[in-house]
Amino acid sequence: MSTTTRSKLATALFAAGLALAAAAPASAMPGYGPGMGTGMREMTPEMQQRMQTRMQARLDQMANRLEIRASQQDAWQAYVKVHKEQFDPAAMKSAPKDADAATIARHRADMAAQMAKKLDTLADATAKLQSALTPEQARLLADMTRNPMGGRHGGFRRGGDGPRGPMGGMGGMGGMGGMR
Repeated sequence: MSTTTRSKLATALFAAGLALAAAAPASAMPGYGPGMGTGMREMTPEMQQRMQTRMQARLDQMANRLEIRASQQDAWQAYVKVHKEQFDPAAMKSAPKDADAATIARHRADMAAQMAKKLDTLADATAKLQSALTPEQARLLADMTRNPMGGRHGGFRRGGDGPRGPMGGMGGMGGMGGMR
């Protein structure tokens, strides 16, 4: 990914974070702590463990679907390492409970900037993995990345247990799904 593209991506994500912060002030979200946003809450150790278990299961399914060969293991392991680094419970902290609106907005902008950096690193790891894959494997990786929930609108999948499948529909960025 070129420096210009990275800069544009970081700027877009930063702007999106600011827009979200401005559009959804904490006072308008009853039931959630300051700076946490809709649906966010402190993660318990049990929640963290479940997420890590699901992520590992998805990565294992991806490796099986891609049929990673011995010669591709280094690129695959680098990709897995970066994917796992995307999940950092310590970085998912809310703004202080007594924070004012500007502090909350700044906190959200900082979180968006951190996410942009992580996504940039993931894009680089994905590019390296893709270059190690056969053309068919690369197409499959693109499909899994394009459809992280395994299809349109998280619909039923082969072998799924419901509309969100046996893994609870945990999609994610960078190809953590598509497990049809």
